Amino acid sequence: MKETMKESYLNIDDITNSLKINEDTLMRWIKEGKFPQPLRIKDRTTLWSYALIENWIAQQHKTEDLINNQDLDL
Repeated sequence: MKETMKESYLNIDDITNSLKINEDTLMRWIKEGKFPQPLRIKDRTTLWSYALIENWIAQQHKTEDLINNQDLDL
């Protein structure tokens, strides 16, 4: 029997609370291409794939680690 995995989704409150940012910041990041675009369900529902956001957060940590571990002679 083949098992199927259900995708989990996050809403805007989940995102802003988890990242400790306000909605205006999140919307600005989306507009600037710094954060993944949401899925729009009907006219009023905005959701993000949990896996997509999890990957985005991991990428941010990798980028931060790369910047922090560089030896910069200023």
